Amino acid sequence: MRVSLPLLDSRQATPLEALTGPPEAFRHAPLPTLVDRKGRSISYARLSVTDRCDLRCTYCMPEGGEEEHETQSGLLSATELGRLIRLLAKMGVRRFRLTGGEPLVRKDILELVCAAGEVTEPRGLALAMTTNATRLASFASKFAAAGLGSVNISLDSIDAERFREITRGGSLEKVMLGIDAALAAGLEVKLNSVLLPENLAEVPALVAFAWDRGITPRFIERMPLGLDTEAAPVSMANALAVLGDAFGGLNEPDAHHGPARYVANERGQRIGFITPITEEFCGTCNRLRISSKGDLRACLAWRNATNLRDAMRRGADDHELAWGILQALAQKRDGHAFLDQSEHEHRNVGMSLIGG
Repeated sequence: MRVSLPLLDSRQATPLEALTGPPEAFRHAPLPTLVDRKGRSISYARLSVTDRCDLRCTYCMPEGGEEEHETQSGLLSATELGRLIRLLAKMGVRRFRLTGGEPLVRKDILELVCAAGEVTEPRGLALAMTTNATRLASFASKFAAAGLGSVNISLDSIDAERFREITRGGSLEKVMLGIDAALAAGLEVKLNSVLLPENLAEVPALVAFAWDRGITPRFIERMPLGLDTEAAPVSMANALAVLGDAFGGLNEPDAHHGPARYVANERGQRIGFITPITEEFCGTCNRLRISSKGDLRACLAWRNATNLRDAMRRGADDHELAWGILQALAQKRDGHAFLDQSEHEHRNVGMSLIGG
């Protein structure tokens, strides 16, 4: 059964009760595995825990920050987060990532990680987090003890002044302390850098910094979301040209591993590239997103969403939630349409409000 969801404001979603409810046979059947309308299996969930951030990166949000934020009571609680992770695990999801905004600005972030870890760790499922690491030094060992296995740390420059400019005031020193603490805690660490005109020449230095610490660096082509739709992209090819001049001897990019492709030097040290613009990977997309207020989005680039938070709070059972998730996946688009000049949908998507 297919449900056509209306075009929505980026801060609104369809209430679950507005959709046609599950048939009686579905209510009594085992929960199905998650597959979208194109037959893509969904095994990866990204769950935002906040729409707030302590940085204001130029490519992510307006200079003064977003104008609207969810109230604390409107955010998913630790109990609700744990329930959704448990339900998604029953439906075949094997990797979970906590995102934001910046997850660590939530005062109860350790409680949230514990709630997630209580589900993932006994089942052997992967639990990760994406963070800017400004507050990670105080939490890394506690997160590891709670079941977090890895962190992707956003780092667009290792030049203090350039970092301050890109993040509009961020402290590189705090990030470095966070990176050191994550490594000391035994967390797997990857560094994510968005490719920008202002940091392109620094790509070799970012790679050397990561390799010196046994970390895999990854470079991400900037997506034209929200206010950033007119920005000229810096591509994987641009970065490879700079890296070739600096290192030489890098092999050709391999096949996609999830969204990433990797090159390596003769010692096997790798560099990852995530290329949503020049070599999009929508055909193999295996993920869904849930915002901090419980809006499930089958695709980052489209505003169609179904709210799960309110359904839980009004007493929906797991089969009702599962039915809503399946209906949302039935609307998952073929791709993001970033390069389609006639399509403007992604211009109305706020990255930090959804969870990157």
